[in-house]
Amino acid sequence: VELNRKSCSSVLDPPKVQYQPTRQARMAHSVILIMRLMMAWCSCWVFFFLLPARHIASGAVHNITASEPLFQNQTLVSSGQIFELGFFTPDGSKNQYVGLWYKNLTPSKIVWVANRDSPLASADRSAKLSIGSDGNLKLVDGQQSIVWSTNVSVQSNYTAAMLSDGGNFVLLDRNSIVIWGSFDDPTDTILPNMKIGLNARTGERRYLVSWKNNNDPSSGNFTAGITSGPWDKSTFSGIPEMKSSYFSGYDLKQDPQQGTTYYSVNSNNNSFLAYCFISPEGILALMIWDYGSESWLKNWAAPSNNCEVYGTCGPFGVCNSLNSPICRCVKGFMPRVKEEWSKRNWTRGCIRETDLDCQNTSRSASTQVKKDVFVPMNQMKVPDSAEYLSDIGDVGGCQSWCMNNCSCLAYSYIRAIGCLVWAKDLIDFQEFSTDGQDVYIRVAHYNA
Repeated sequence: VELNRKSCSSVLDPPKVQYQPTRQARMAHSVILIMRLMMAWCSCWVFFFLLPARHIASGAVHNITASEPLFQNQTLVSSGQIFELGFFTPDGSKNQYVGLWYKNLTPSKIVWVANRDSPLASADRSAKLSIGSDGNLKLVDGQQSIVWSTNVSVQSNYTAAMLSDGGNFVLLDRNSIVIWGSFDDPTDTILPNMKIGLNARTGERRYLVSWKNNNDPSSGNFTAGITSGPWDKSTFSGIPEMKSSYFSGYDLKQDPQQGTTYYSVNSNNNSFLAYCFISPEGILALMIWDYGSESWLKNWAAPSNNCEVYGTCGPFGVCNSLNSPICRCVKGFMPRVKEEWSKRNWTRGCIRETDLDCQNTSRSASTQVKKDVFVPMNQMKVPDSAEYLSDIGDVGGCQSWCMNNCSCLAYSYIRAIGCLVWAKDLIDFQEFSTDGQDVYIRVAHYNA
């Protein structure tokens, strides 16, 4: 997943989920969403974002039906009393929303909002959440105007809504088959067993969108989705700390036949309480409930430095947070615009000092030219947009394939994954002090 700042015109262009489906076994560019944008004063931001909203409730129910809507003085509660859904008004706001939160945990954190971009007036005391005549969930205001709806095709003549102990607010048909679920429509938060990712065939994308500010759940300026280095069946190569500081349970599933790639954090039987959210300031944080201190503890947050902002150094630029300046060009490349580079504006990246020999069509047939070479770079987060070659089983085969294909600009052989090659500009390239991968960059022999 990665995190990106949205343009003012649209949240959904889509978020810069830098995913481009290739052949059957294309590597999914990863996740815990090494999110993207600005440095993090996470402890302050997380604290303020958890300040409680005002919940309007006096009675608990366990389902919503056509004859039993949810009123503002009620909440829908999961069977194990873990999650609760109801009407709430953020502190200092004149708007009212339907949201979902962990029950009886303080401070409260809203983990899903139904009508985030279509608020009710806080003075409206006649709004309700009900099942409409077409079987869909509908939030209606005091004038009976529809503010929000699940808006799905319903074949059953009976539907009901309930809240699972995993936090999934679902619409069920007569046979208890899920017709719609809030897990399929995330806002700013991912819960255990919830998936984010994409379906390349249908174009469906699931990603997180931040709140506009701490008191306004409408769509904000940051998104978080999949990308951060290839997945090696247990960790993402772009997040070295996963090897030591992360709890187990991360999972990335790909279905080449269906064209789907989804990431989740698994929790059997709700064995732990946690959530991961993107803050209004662009910080992605993983929070876990600590039963000893009875508080939310921050397990992980990003970005921890500017190199974790997507594409900081531009195409063919390398970012190292320990260096000053943090950006440099790959060997054999130079800044595209030197004036911008000197002002620490690196986003336009670097260009080749010398054209590749294999691309030089101007020389005569009798001219002897040395072949391109591959320059090794060690301890790297591999760039975005890699292609996976499933039929190559060793580093020698990977090198040979890349050398014999002029379109191949770089390659890396990762033992737990296999051969990765790049045919596009190398972007989101980062150098680590430990761990990382070896990446070999194609340059003209002259530059080697």
